[in-house]
Amino acid sequence: MKTILITGSTDGIGKLTALKLAKEGHKLFLHGRSEDKLNTVINEIQEASNNKNIKGFVADFSDINAVKQMVENIKNEVEKLDIII
Repeated sequence: MKTILITGSTDGIGKLTALKLAKEGHKLFLHGRSEDKLNTVINEIQEASNNKNIKGFVADFSDINAVKQMVENIKNEVEKLDIII
């Protein structure tokens, strides 16, 4: 099992990648700009994959302060990352 951070994971390729990796049993940290949308996607993927090891981080990457805050949150909550997508 790998610990994976996927940015831009609330739709499109990022969401499909998250679903595939969740089904494989990996521990996932998803990123999105909208907390509501991110929480919805996390719930959808948890149910579809039967994998509860999925959490999220919210940040707007056009705001450097939001990015810095997300990095601090990751450093405080995640022991290690094996893969960043």
